[in-house]
Amino acid sequence: MPGRSARRATRLRSGHAGAGNSAPWLFPGQIPDRPAVDVLFGVRLRQYGINAHAGRNTARLALAAELPAAVLADLTGISVSTAERWSHWAKRGWAAYVGQRTADDRGGIGSSRKLTNPTR
Repeated sequence: MPGRSARRATRLRSGHAGAGNSAPWLFPGQIPDRPAVDVLFGVRLRQYGINAHAGRNTARLALAAELPAAVLADLTGISVSTAERWSHWAKRGWAAYVGQRTADDRGGIGSSRKLTNPTR
């Protein structure tokens, strides 16, 4: 978390724990010793206009670039095959991009050709 968000979360957590609740969670569930259910948490965020998908996907992509697929799957709760796809996307080289740019440059500046996505 960025510094400002981390400080706010720490303050919220401290205030929550100081309210006589010993739950170890920043966002406790209906049962105090369990965390809030992630699906319901997402619904609550969307009610306030916050879409967490972009941040989640960015974080998953960064992890996929650094971790083996099996570790990514275990850490994030996704299947190993899904983790392998994320790893493939994260580690895809720039060769296709550079090759397409070179072809575009040979066609002249302002060429109407579009870059193609090699994964489609």
